[in-house]
Amino acid sequence: VLIWLGIKLGHNSIAVTRVASALLATVAAVLFYWVAIHWYSKRVALVSTILFVSSSGFLHFGRFGDAHILQMATLVLISCVFIFRRTRQEKFAAYGIVAVLAACLYVPVIVWFELLGLVLMRQRILYLFRKLGRLHTTLLILFGTLLTLPLLIRFVVDPESIRVIFGLPAALPTPALLLDNFIHLSSSIIYRGYWPTEYWMYGAPLLNAAESILLIAGLVMLFKRPILRGNYFLIGTLGVSTLLITLGGSATVALLVPLVYLTIAGGIYYLLNEWLTVFPKNPIARYSGMTLLLALAVFSVLYHFRAYYTAWPNAPETKSVYTIKQPS
Repeated sequence: VLIWLGIKLGHNSIAVTRVASALLATVAAVLFYWVAIHWYSKRVALVSTILFVSSSGFLHFGRFGDAHILQMATLVLISCVFIFRRTRQEKFAAYGIVAVLAACLYVPVIVWFELLGLVLMRQRILYLFRKLGRLHTTLLILFGTLLTLPLLIRFVVDPESIRVIFGLPAALPTPALLLDNFIHLSSSIIYRGYWPTEYWMYGAPLLNAAESILLIAGLVMLFKRPILRGNYFLIGTLGVSTLLITLGGSATVALLVPLVYLTIAGGIYYLLNEWLTVFPKNPIARYSGMTLLLALAVFSVLYHFRAYYTAWPNAPETKSVYTIKQPS
């Protein structure tokens, strides 16, 4: 819609897609902060959002100007979960959430996360349907069907689009290739990147050393007993994203970026909680822990800014992609 509006206003350059991508990235940043506040705390939300918006993943996909940024719509789904659980205006919220979920179905691979959410929240959804009554339940189903009708028609006309929407490859990779893709993905997150140089710095991982430590702490928190219900959704989305990217379909690392940084937010929350449990009344220890956390955040911001604004544009691999040689 944003690109169509820009074209109608007479702007047909790549700037239109980059502006649209930047606007969607801004929405993703706001949703990330909102989700982190409700999931953790304001302090953790502030620090983790700074890490998220300054990360190479966010900067690359937020300014590149293509449809990859739409795969951060997982933040929209998580936001809907919090709205669904907290609102008192259940009828209005139900219609709004159905509209948002229907719109997200048009983004490749997001359908898997909606199915995961339906499974995890099935009891709450059935309770809502009973509370709304038969009339509103029927209207909700008809409303959702109407909004997804163009997509359903597309499935009938072009069955190949089903594979694209579900993020599946044209042919399943061999077990050896699947293992190789998984190793490359894992390495690209914490050690060495293998993504295309047109939108990523050659050889750079998604996370720096400090963020990798926080990611590990976040994973410990996710799997620590008792596992919270919200953690199940984050664990599931991380697993599904990893599988889809490993399969080599239409899923990209943009799918993982917000999920990884939500896990990092969990790592920050977990480490802070453990630190304050050990030093509940010692003000020096409390402030030293906060200072260390802020130092890690500053280090990460400077690292990613330097990687994106200085190293990536000047790397020989990047110049070879974007330099056009004039004919002699």
